[in-house]
Amino acid sequence: MSAWRAMLRQFDLERDPFTVISFFKAMQRGKWNDSVSDPFVYASLLKASNKVLGVKVGKSIHSRVMMLGLDGNVNVLNSLIYFYMSYNRSLNYACVLFDRISERTVVTVNCMVSGFLKNKQFDAGLKLFNEVLTGAYGLGLKPNYVTLMVLISGCVENGGYEVGKLLHSYCCKTGFDVIIQVCNTLIDFYCKYGYVDDARRLFDSMIEKDLVSWNTMVAGYARSNNCGKAFSLFREMRYGNIGYDRVSFVNFILVCANGGDLDLGKVAHGHLIASGKEISVSLGTVLVNMYSKCGLIEFARKVFDELPDKNVASWNSMIRGYVEIGLNREALRLFNLMKCRKLEPDEVTMLGLISACRKSGELSHGTDIHSYIVSKDHLNGRIVLQNALIDMYAKCGNMAQAKSIFVKMTKKDVISWTSIIMGHAINGEGEEALLAFRQMLAEEVEPNSVTFIGVLLACDHSGLVEVGQKLYNTMCKVYNIEPQIEHCGCMVDMLARAGMLEEANKFVKKMPVEPNAVIWRMMINACRVHGNVDLGLSLVSRLIEAKASTSTQDHVISSNLFAEAGRWDDVLYERNTMTAWKGSKVAGKSSVSDLRD
Repeated sequence: MSAWRAMLRQFDLERDPFTVISFFKAMQRGKWNDSVSDPFVYASLLKASNKVLGVKVGKSIHSRVMMLGLDGNVNVLNSLIYFYMSYNRSLNYACVLFDRISERTVVTVNCMVSGFLKNKQFDAGLKLFNEVLTGAYGLGLKPNYVTLMVLISGCVENGGYEVGKLLHSYCCKTGFDVIIQVCNTLIDFYCKYGYVDDARRLFDSMIEKDLVSWNTMVAGYARSNNCGKAFSLFREMRYGNIGYDRVSFVNFILVCANGGDLDLGKVAHGHLIASGKEISVSLGTVLVNMYSKCGLIEFARKVFDELPDKNVASWNSMIRGYVEIGLNREALRLFNLMKCRKLEPDEVTMLGLISACRKSGELSHGTDIHSYIVSKDHLNGRIVLQNALIDMYAKCGNMAQAKSIFVKMTKKDVISWTSIIMGHAINGEGEEALLAFRQMLAEEVEPNSVTFIGVLLACDHSGLVEVGQKLYNTMCKVYNIEPQIEHCGCMVDMLARAGMLEEANKFVKKMPVEPNAVIWRMMINACRVHGNVDLGLSLVSRLIEAKASTSTQDHVISSNLFAEAGRWDDVLYERNTMTAWKGSKVAGKSSVSDLRD
């Protein structure tokens, strides 16, 4: 038995769990099989099974544990609980073990709590935490700082901000708030919820900080696009002899990307090259992202090509870079190269490619991407991809295919319904958009702000003014959605198209958001079309106030209205102004937006 234990200790459980599993199978076949009854051996084997997702192996180990009478050992039971809590279908096994265990420790509780959170059952984890606090499992059993770290981390995805604040208060009462790891978790929590100032106050109050503390705070600033403070903190790290690691550089380059600071990004890249260290795939990926966002797509591709070991994230970053600057065909070529390398694309890859097809309007490529998704089990049926495909087909004008995907979906969310409603609206199918909206409500799916943009746009294009007005009021009063400029634009254009210029003008005056230049253009153009020149002339000054009138189309609209009014001097002034600015046209595109469409 001691020989088996000694051999097991030599294995690297983190890096090579398969060897540990092979060791177990060899142990089962060996003549010493029944003599191996060391709990340490079986706890290690269960951890290895968890690493390799070996459900059957883990259950086999559990059977042997019971045969040897080791199911009363707390360490083995904790390992079993952790093993079963790692699989959603096995949660009940873990719960049964937890209920039957005679000696629960805080490790037992932490295994259960982390398992619940891993399986998206935050409420169950929080309930167990509260039960432990109230002494349901004995007054001697109390949560430790690891319990709090697990729950606070879970608040970001599942639990909500208020729960996290209460857990922070508990940390303060119990003294856990002086533990560096807890503080780091809280800093990350506040940053991810957007309360960066609260995170900074906690950071500054820490008696002792480690590198994770600094990295987490810099990452928080990077995420909130507060590049100035992120740069300042990074400089403080360097001059304070705190040191930095790969994560520090990832965060710093992320700051450069978000802030568009190419010079500092190049400095960071140069420092990495000068250090002589190989650029890891994670660093390479953020460098690709940084150069793409700063407009140097060639630099991004050079970094990408030089990466010795590319992963899916690095390919996705390069594809996204091409899509963002409109090089959609390059993105699609990269996908073909990715397939040649036998690399399996993921959901993010496909979303980038669908976006490329949508923006380029090349439906043939979109159809190929759709076929590829259907052919892959790990992609087919993913609701986020189905929603993106509906949007792509709709914007490429193929509503029949968009509807086909929508109808076949086994589960639809608010984005699914909004995508099909918006698709009908932009393709001039107002009645179909409203029918889909009514079906959405019948399915008890609550519309969001974007859904109402779709239905109002449908009413606008179909001339359904009364229906549009009712829907706008429903949005505000029933669903308590604050109107945005897009909603208001739909309403103004709807009224203006119908010749209801006074109503449109009254609506503009009562808008909950400040009218922008687009709103005033709609109104002025409608006044010209419907012959209400006086109202139009009174609105020209509003257009100039809303925008410093450097747009050619603003002068065209004003010039046309002045011509309708016979004010030729003003027409000449507007046209001379346009000539002075030498307003240029992009080939194949009109400088004057079709505001009536």
